[in-house]
Formats: sequence, structure tokens, C-alpha cells
Amino acid sequence: MVSQLNPAWQRKSAASSRLAEISARFPDATQAATQGKNDVCRAIPFLLDTPEQHWITDELSHILTERGHPCTLCPPGEAHRIEHSSGEVQTGTTSAGNEYCLLAVPCPVTLLKSGIDHVVLLVPASLDGIRTAYQRIKLFSQHGTPEIGIVLVGPRDQHAAWRYFRKLAVATLRYLDVPLLNLGFLPEQIGPGQDAEASHRHNFLARISERLLHSGFYSTLTITRP
Repeated sequence: MVSQLNPAWQRKSAASSRLAEISARFPDATQAATQGKNDVCRAIPFLLDTPEQHWITDELSHILTERGHPCTLCPPGEAHRIEHSSGEVQTGTTSAGNEYCLLAVPCPVTLLKSGIDHVVLLVPASLDGIRTAYQRIKLFSQHGTPEIGIVLVGPRDQHAAWRYFRKLAVATLRYLDVPLLNLGFLPEQIGPGQDAEASHRHNFLARISERLLHSGFYSTLTITRP
């Protein structure tokens, strides 16, 4: 699955180890269902480009729950309370009964301090957005690079999304030796509060949620309530 989502520029060694890791996480459907029932809440951090992007994590949380994966959300206002201690991430959000917790974080420094080993970057589909994302990935690479997934926000269409992702992925692999995972995109006509296009928006977010789940893209750290 990862080889399909993250194409040829991924390092071969990274791709092989990643496939082995995913196989270990999802040996069969029965075990996956059992894991969901355990009292473990897995963190999926999202690095927001702007605070206004919080609607994306909000709706993704609802979609994951609808698809049988109970999910809670750490709002942007609580992101500064993330702490890393003994393999756990502490937030002000309760994890009881939830399989996942989406962490909406507006500042990369917060993630660096937390010790998170996975992060999804919400990247505007523009040259400035790509430059900002590259600088953030460069910062991560200087402090022990986490697994990095990319969601392009606002491209004109799928081809534009692919071009922007490829531009960023080639640069980070060539100059930083950091492979990226393509988790999908949200086209420019999709945004918050547009009831007439709610179904269309839901479909794109559902695809992103499927890629998150099928690729096993979550932090190995667990969520606890302080």
C-alpha cells in the first residue's frame, strides 16, 4: 500500500522496512479489530499551515468515528499542552474509548518538543506553501526526522495536486534525504461551511482517512489524560 501511495522516490530501504512495519501492525482483520478495542489511543498529529485549517482535522475526526474507528480531537487551543513523557503524549483531551486522537498543531516547535514520530503536513497548493513546507521538513530533519505525510490543500485538480506533491517530495528526498507519503488532497472548491458541497467534501476527506488507516500512519506514542 505504501509503495502505491509513496512512489519511486522513496528510499528502497525505507520502503522495505515500512512495509514490514505495516504487515506487523495489520496481520489480519481479527487482530486489527481487537486492537481497536484495547484501551490505547493512537496519536495522528497534523501540522496546520494556518489556524483556519482546524476544520479539516475536525471533520476527519467525525469521519473516522463514522467508519468504526472512534476518534477524538485535540483542538488547536490545547496544542501547546502536548507533553512527551515515558512514551506517552499528554493532552487535555480524554482518550477513553477512542482508537485515535487527531492533534491539530499550529507550531512545528510544539511537535519537536513532544517527540512525535509521525506528522501530517497540511500544505497549501502554491509555491509559497511548498517553500514553507520544505523549511518545516528541514527543521524536522535537524532533530530526528519523523514519518511525514502530506495533504495538499487547494489545488485546482488532481494533476495540480500531483505536481505540487512531486515538487516537494523530490526536493526533500534529494536535499534532505527525507521521503514523503502522499495522503491525498482537498481541491480548491472545498472548504468549511459549504453545505451545498458537503457530500463532495466528505468524499475527499474519506479518501484521506482511508489512506491514514491503510498505511498505518499514526504515532507509536499513546495518548493519556493528565
